[in-house]
Order: sequence, then structure tokens, then C-alpha cells
Amino acid sequence: MHDEIRYVRSADARVAYRIVGSGMPLVIVSGLGDSMKDWKESIIRMLAKRFCVILPDNRGIGLTGMGSVSPQKMTICRYAEDVHAVVEGEGFSEIFLLGHSMGGMIAQEFTLRYPGMVKKLMLFATDYGPESSYRARLMNRCVHPLQALCVIAPWHTKGFRAGACAIAAWEGSKDRLGEIGCPTFLLFGDADFLMHPDVAYEMQRMIPHAELRMISGGTHRMHDLYPAEFARTVLAFFDS
Repeated sequence: MHDEIRYVRSADARVAYRIVGSGMPLVIVSGLGDSMKDWKESIIRMLAKRFCVILPDNRGIGLTGMGSVSPQKMTICRYAEDVHAVVEGEGFSEIFLLGHSMGGMIAQEFTLRYPGMVKKLMLFATDYGPESSYRARLMNRCVHPLQALCVIAPWHTKGFRAGACAIAAWEGSKDRLGEIGCPTFLLFGDADFLMHPDVAYEMQRMIPHAELRMISGGTHRMHDLYPAEFARTVLAFFDS
């Protein structure tokens, strides 16, 4: 099975990504602080039997540098443009797209910016912005503590700082979610510490014909706890 690390230039940064398997490209965008190495190998191997799986490292994380953008100036839109550079660099005109947590925010921006490229979209344990009814839950339990940590521990990775700042500054997608025209699958858990399940139902109402699966007892990182079930869920949606 084909499996390698590649790099592409995105504006001022050199973005690293892993590409595994062959077939229709499935781009997986990681959440805050996660790199390509944080996805369980069993998940990647299962998906790569059917798809060409592409896992970019977000700026300041893993093998991708920050470029000239300071962490405080990083944006969700800039992350989306980095993903686009990867897709364009590989010469793909159509992709399947999966985003987890902050990666789901990036996936929303990518889909809204490049609607013709995304054939199917999976949003996993994510949020749609500051107008979300439970936005304070995410900010108080994750973003604000990370921002405070970066002040008292300035040696903390720039990628964490960049992600926290990007989430805090993101204007969100509430007024644009109705523009998503591709088949969309929302995967959430009702025991998620960061993303309240009500956010999933709000997004389902706003995205035309979106399908929602709420996992009983599912956590923010349920893909780590139940990798085989997670991979089967992904395959069932994208391979249907």
C-alpha cells in the first residue's frame, strides 16, 4: 500500500501531509493540537483500503511549521487555505472531507470556499461559531485555558497557541451553513466534554438534508476509544 509523507508550499508555510492508499481522496483535518500521528493506525489502514487518505498537519503542529504568521494572527480561513494547497498540489478536483473538532471548523470553511470540490462532508464533534448556544462551554473548557497556559508557559507549542487564537477569532458559519449543498454527515457523542449535543441538532437544522448520528456515551475523542466502529461509520457514509 502506498504510504508516504509529502510537503507542499501554502503561501508562507511548508505544509506536511501523509498520503496513504489509492482511490477517491479522503482528506482528514485534525483538531486542535493533533497531528497526523494522533490518528490511530488501525483507522487509517481500514480507510486506506478504500480511499486515498490524506492527513495534513496544521500549522505549528507535527511536521508543519508556522510560516511567517504569528500564532496570535492565525485564522480558521488560513488553515482552510493550507488544506486547499494540499488538495491542489495533489491535483485533485474532487474530494471527500472529514473534520474533527477544530478540524470541523476548517472543513466548514473549506466547503464554503470551494463547494465544487467537496463531494461529501463529515463533521465530527465540532461547532459552528460564536453564535452556537453552547459556545461558552468550548471556550471556557478548552480555548481560554489554552490561551492562559500560553501566557504563563510561553514555550508551549506555537501550534496550540495558533489554534486557540484561530478558534477564538473565528466569526463562525451560522449564516452560511445553508449554502452547503453536498451530502453532510454529523457525528457527535452525547457525553462530549467540549461540544454539547444540542450543537449537533442546531447544525442539522441549518445544513440542508444533513444526517446526524448521536452516539450514546460518545466522547470528544470517541475515535480513540472505538477505532473500528469509527472507521466503519466513516466507510459507511463515504462509500455509500
